[in-house]
Amino acid sequence: MTKVWGKAGIILLAATLGACAIAPGMKMEEPAKITGGQVVRITPITMDLLNSLEAAHQIRVRKVAQEFSVEDLQYQIGLGDVLQITVWDHPELTIPAGSFRDPASSGQQIGDDGYLYYPYVGLVKAIGMNIAALRDVLTDRLSAYINDPQLDVRVVAYRSKRVYVVGEVRKPGVLPLDDLPLTIADAISLSGGLTPMAHKSGVNVSRDGVVHEIDLKALYDFADASQNLMLKHGDIVNVLDRGQQKVFVMGEVSSSGSVDIVNGELSLAGALGEAGGVKQLSANSGAIYVIRGTDRDKPEIFHLDARYASGLLLGERFKMQAQDVIFVDAANISQWNRVISQLLPSISIIGIADGLGTK
Repeated sequence: MTKVWGKAGIILLAATLGACAIAPGMKMEEPAKITGGQVVRITPITMDLLNSLEAAHQIRVRKVAQEFSVEDLQYQIGLGDVLQITVWDHPELTIPAGSFRDPASSGQQIGDDGYLYYPYVGLVKAIGMNIAALRDVLTDRLSAYINDPQLDVRVVAYRSKRVYVVGEVRKPGVLPLDDLPLTIADAISLSGGLTPMAHKSGVNVSRDGVVHEIDLKALYDFADASQNLMLKHGDIVNVLDRGQQKVFVMGEVSSSGSVDIVNGELSLAGALGEAGGVKQLSANSGAIYVIRGTDRDKPEIFHLDARYASGLLLGERFKMQAQDVIFVDAANISQWNRVISQLLPSISIIGIADGLGTK
């Protein structure tokens, strides 16, 4: 009787110590458990979903292109700009620049109130006008004093408009806007080009408080002119660090951890490949999940069934985004194998105790 109690005690002790590990390993919980009671819809990765995501991406691209479209490419005169006004055959109305004088210092600057003063004409509100419109106004008013005046108006110092280029460019700083339209590619080129750490697809342009994502890879590698948008005064171009562009792979893979999004593109299949692939003996290939936290309160969860070749093709087309989390669930048999592996030491102890009891 004593021997039986000893074995039972050992079994009870082993079960007590291993109770929390009876089903070891990570397991994908039900959606309601993930979000503390809120139901999150799990979307299967299908061909229809991929087509829908790609169509939505094209809609976003067109929307951004429309928001960045410039109806009037003519330069609008602004505060601080310096003009040079020449009235032909009337040198008394032209401030002589001289061969050694800087036109910017000898020209006429637009005041803080947006007005320009010119002899015989008086004050003219020049801010917001283009060169042709200002020339017409000056010509019309000078006609009262000069017969058929011939005017030339030029901006000799562009000081009112600028864009900012920051992040992974060789010479970040401020770029003045002049009468030539400035595109994103121009701004990056004038800033010395991209650094080796630049993330081509991770370029953000901030305009009027809204951040727009620009895909330079599509522009540079595929000549997608829709990504080479026109910049305007106040725009901020931020080239992101590709070191910040990662996805995280967890669960039943050979090597859990982070995977870099290299050159702005990474598929679900590619991320799993970088993690060494799924574990053949313990992974449930039909339960691969992507958790996308675009909304902290309502994350998106996508499900890929990769048990068949069609699933692998879908995984190759599913594009990852920075901070995505990939989770490969465990197969049921692996859960049983883990339970057995945890109980085997206890069974061995019981065998030893049984051997000792027979002596």
